[in-house]
Amino acid sequence: MRRTDRKIKDPNTIWAILRSLPAGHLAMNDAGKPYGVTMNYLAEPGPDGSAVLYFHGAKEGRKAEILARDPHVYFFAERDDGAKEIVRPGGMRSVTDLYVSVAGEGTMEQVCEPEEKRRILIALANRFVESPFESLPDAVVEMTAVWRLVLKKTTGKSNPPCQDAAR
Repeated sequence: MRRTDRKIKDPNTIWAILRSLPAGHLAMNDAGKPYGVTMNYLAEPGPDGSAVLYFHGAKEGRKAEILARDPHVYFFAERDDGAKEIVRPGGMRSVTDLYVSVAGEGTMEQVCEPEEKRRILIALANRFVESPFESLPDAVVEMTAVWRLVLKKTTGKSNPPCQDAAR
C-alpha cells in the first residue's frame, strides 16, 4: 500500500467496517479469466479472530461452477463518501474521493449442514429487514447454496485517514 497514512491498522475497525457495509465484491478465477460479482454478505467473527463472511446464491450457474473448480477468491467492500474539492495555498485546486474500504482473500467452502445453512440465511435476511425472520421453510434452505469465506490477509484503507472509519 503506497499511502500507508491511509492504512487502517486496527482489526476492530476493519471488523466494524465489514459489519456496517451491506455488500461487497467477489473476484474469482474462471479458467484463467477474471469474473466478479457484487453480493450481500453476513460477517461473523471466526474462532481465531478472523473475519468469516457468508454468501448465498443459486446452487447452479456460473458463480457456483467457478467456485467448485477454483474456490480461491478475493473480496472487496467499500463505502464511497463522495468527492471533495481541495484548494491548496496559492489557489491550486484538486479533487479527492472520500472512502473507506476493506479487502481480503481466502478460500470459499460450501456450507452443507441444513441447520447451519438455515441459521446463516436467517441472519443474512435479518440484516436487511425491520421485522426479523424467525424461521425459513425447508424448501428455501434446500434450494439455496451457502458459502463460507474465512478472510486471510485482510487490509483496510480510508480517506481521510481515520481511527474509526465505520459508521
